[in-house]
Amino acid sequence: MTADETFMQRCLQLAASGLGAVQPNPMVGAVIVHQGLIIGEGYHHAYGEAHAEVNAIASVKDPSLLSSSTLYVNLEPCSHYGKTPPCADAIIRHRIPRVVVGTQDYHSKVNGSGIRKLQDAGVEVVLPVCETACLELNRRFFTYHRKQRPYIILKWAQSQDGFMDIDRSDATQPHDYWITNPALKVITHQWRSEEDAILVGWNTMHNDHPQLTTRLYPGKDPKRFVMQRGDSLISELPYTPLPPDIPSALQILYEQKIQSVIIEGGRKTLERFISEDLWDEARVLVGNITFGKGLWAPALPAPPHRIETVNQNQILYVRRHL
Repeated sequence: MTADETFMQRCLQLAASGLGAVQPNPMVGAVIVHQGLIIGEGYHHAYGEAHAEVNAIASVKDPSLLSSSTLYVNLEPCSHYGKTPPCADAIIRHRIPRVVVGTQDYHSKVNGSGIRKLQDAGVEVVLPVCETACLELNRRFFTYHRKQRPYIILKWAQSQDGFMDIDRSDATQPHDYWITNPALKVITHQWRSEEDAILVGWNTMHNDHPQLTTRLYPGKDPKRFVMQRGDSLISELPYTPLPPDIPSALQILYEQKIQSVIIEGGRKTLERFISEDLWDEARVLVGNITFGKGLWAPALPAPPHRIETVNQNQILYVRRHL
């Protein structure tokens, strides 16, 4: 690993701290290096607050070193006025001579203009560095802007023998059950805190009335949506209705600046997203339990690329495109 790659990895570590807080902005971390030593660090903490480059510059105790330092950042510095002034201007103003960028920002308001502004001011710009990892970190942001829809995460729990619900027509089976252990329940609440929205189908909403909150994990609750069925009204519940047509529903989420959404079920809703090839990753929680019969879980067209074991339960991570 080169020195540039090493410092870029540190940018990515810092950037990840903003997950769940910076949307609709991307996660960005910045590191300032002088003669091989880090003299400043920063990341974008929350939407509307200072960007990573500004925070990193402000953290440098001796500003005179900036004119002979390198600034590392995992995403192209912005060149436009938004909630805050352009980061490219701050870099130029402090006369930082070299900037190493992980990947270009494909947002229409940036899309290379930040790089050009730095180069026009005489700044040496090196890119891309660790681009695959940089794209992966901000996959929600890039999916939103490239595909003009949210990043879609499918999530459900199933038994070891592949059922996501018991046979509810069998009176001998207990109706009070939980597939996975309490540790996985906390993890799912953490996932909710990291995404913009959560969506369920009409039957799940009507039958289970799920809270869809982060009550077991400190973090913001996602916005809650339900796929509408016909002319049924849901005004008495804390869900926002979406049209039953999936592309139309995604268009509405896009217009509301929802960058990511978890699809929590039920099975028909999940299978519709799978059959229409409108998903980006799936997280399948497998409990240490068997049902023998019941409601089959959806089938995915790809095997898991990663399996995590948590207290005798498993999480299968499946990606549509790696």
